[in-house]
Amino acid sequence: MSKARMAAALVAGLASVVVAAGAAVWTVPSLQDALVQRVIDQRVGLHDRDGLLDDGALHVVLCGTGSPMPDSTRADACTAIVAGGHIVVIDAGPGSWTSFAGTRLPAQKIDAVLLTHLHSDHIDGLPEFAVQTWISGRKVPLDVFGPGKAQEVKPVVDAAGRIHGASGTKEVVQGISLALDADSGYRIAHHDADHLIPEAVGMTAHEIATPAPGELVTVFDKDGLKISAFLVDHRPVEPAFGYRVEYGGRVAVLSGDTKKNANLAHMAVGADLLIHEALNREMVAKVAAGLDRAGDHRLAKMARDTLTYHTSPVEAAEIAGAGHVKLLVYAHVVPPLPNALVRRVFLRGVDAVRGEGDTKLGYDGMMITMPAGSQAISISDLL
Repeated sequence: MSKARMAAALVAGLASVVVAAGAAVWTVPSLQDALVQRVIDQRVGLHDRDGLLDDGALHVVLCGTGSPMPDSTRADACTAIVAGGHIVVIDAGPGSWTSFAGTRLPAQKIDAVLLTHLHSDHIDGLPEFAVQTWISGRKVPLDVFGPGKAQEVKPVVDAAGRIHGASGTKEVVQGISLALDADSGYRIAHHDADHLIPEAVGMTAHEIATPAPGELVTVFDKDGLKISAFLVDHRPVEPAFGYRVEYGGRVAVLSGDTKKNANLAHMAVGADLLIHEALNREMVAKVAAGLDRAGDHRLAKMARDTLTYHTSPVEAAEIAGAGHVKLLVYAHVVPPLPNALVRRVFLRGVDAVRGEGDTKLGYDGMMITMPAGSQAISISDLL
C-alpha cells in the first residue's frame, strides 16, 4: 500500500472513531451526564483571577465600552480598577454586570462603585451590582460615590407639577434601594440570614464635593490605590467627573462623558493610560440624516444633540498626544462598529494627530496591566 493510501486509511479510521464517539455522547445519558458534570466542575473551580488583586500591578478592566445606541457586542459604560487588594468599579451601565461577571474577578471584593455622572447609561446596571455582590458574599453595604444635585441647570417642572432633574447620587441610591427591597426580603427568607447577611443589603451613598478646575478630590485611598475625581464638561449634565487613578507610580485617567476639555487634558499629562470616550461626529450625523430620510425627525434631532457634548476620536487623540500619554484606549464608543471597515472609518484622522504613544479601540473584557515601578503596559482579554 502506498503512503498516500495509508494516510487516507488512517484519516478515515480516525474519522470513524470520532463519529462513533460523537454518536455515543449523543445517545448515552451516562456519558452526557459525565461531560456536563466535568464542565460544571471546571467552571465552578475557576477562581484564578483573585491573584490579580495582589500581584503588584495596576489593572484596568473594561467591562462596558458601549453607549445608549444598541450594540450586542458591548455593554454600556463600566470600568473596573484592580490593584492593592481592591476592586473599584467606575460606572455601571446596562449589561455591565454580566460583562463584569464574565471576567471571573471576585465580585464580593468590590469595595465601591464610582459614578462619573447620572445618565441612565452609566447607572442602570447599579441594581445588579448591588444584588449580585451581596449574593457573592459581600458583608457590608456597597459604597457608591457620585455627583450631588445639579447646581447650574434648573430642574424641569412638567404640566402635572412633577420635578425632573432634582436628584443627586443620594436620591438615586435611595430609589434603587427601595426598588430592591422586596427582592432582598425574598432572598433572605429563602436562603436565611446566615447565608445572605441582612446588614449587607443595599448601598450607602456618598456625594463627591465638586472640584474646581485644576483640582482633584480624593474619593478612594487605600493600600496605595488612590482614585481622585476631577471636573469635566458634559453640560447640561452637571456636575460630571473624570477620574485619575494612581498606584505604584502608574497613572490611569478616565474621561467619563465630556466634550473636549482643557481640565481633562491637564489631568492626563504624563499618564500611562487614558481611557477616553469617543463619538465620531461625521458618522452620527449620517445616522441622523438616515433617520430624517426615514421620517423619524424626532430621533434625528436627538442624535444631532449628542454632537455637542462628546469628544471625537481625533480630539481625544490630540489630548493624548499633547499630554504624552503612553496608551490611549477608546471607550463609550458611538456609534456601534459592526465590522472592520466601519472601525477604520471611526478612527479616520487619528494617526495624523496622535504623535508618540499607542492607540487602541477598547472592547468589553479588555484588561490593561501596568506593573508598579515599571514602564511596561500589556493588554489581555478576560472574556
